[in-house]
Amino acid sequence: MSEIRYDLDQPIEKLMELAREKFGEVKFEKVTIGDIALEILQINDMPKYIDKLVAQAKPGKGVDLPLWAKIWPSCLFLGFFLHQFPFKEKDELLEIGAGVAVIGLVAAKRGFRVTITDIEDDALLFARINALKNNVGEGISILKADFTEDNLGRTYDHVIGCEVLYNERTYEPLADFLAEHLADKPGAEVILAMDQKREGRAFFNRAKDTFSMMRKNFCFTDKESGEEQSINLFRMRRA
Repeated sequence: MSEIRYDLDQPIEKLMELAREKFGEVKFEKVTIGDIALEILQINDMPKYIDKLVAQAKPGKGVDLPLWAKIWPSCLFLGFFLHQFPFKEKDELLEIGAGVAVIGLVAAKRGFRVTITDIEDDALLFARINALKNNVGEGISILKADFTEDNLGRTYDHVIGCEVLYNERTYEPLADFLAEHLADKPGAEVILAMDQKREGRAFFNRAKDTFSMMRKNFCFTDKESGEEQSINLFRMRRA
């Protein structure tokens, strides 16, 4: 695994300075999931930051958008699901592709040990700030991990993630990563949520030999567009 570019063992004030240095003005947004109230750090003016990235990009080169900073609808649905999920007292969770770590924070607020992982250093910076802001810093570990090639050297009672099927080249490696990191014991489960538009066929074809899977669909109306959208939630246990 790679080292995180930032020193995250600093007070929240110092970490906020790092965030402002990179992204300009940032702010905390309130997110409520059941009776859990969270404050989640967000880039205050995302269009302005994207314009800055475009201006700095070399001719002919693409721009890596900070998609990790978005609070995806699927994360909120998964958060509500985990808020009521019957975890056992000493369960330990692994969140993959955590971004700003909303669902990991929900689990940590419930008193469970959570390991937050992402491949983006900036996401891990925001995740650490969010953990400290929401008073769960001691219950959360943060690691830089690439689920296409890394092995964390241990297993977890539950592996959780939202919108992790965004790049086709990662589908089969992700299925292998989950098989390596989910504990082989009764009740151990992978729980993933994603927009229904993400098919991930290669992922599910690879995973079906290791896991039995259940899918549940949630429909909602997008507040900004007014369009009907759907979220798929997958629960996966060893076959």
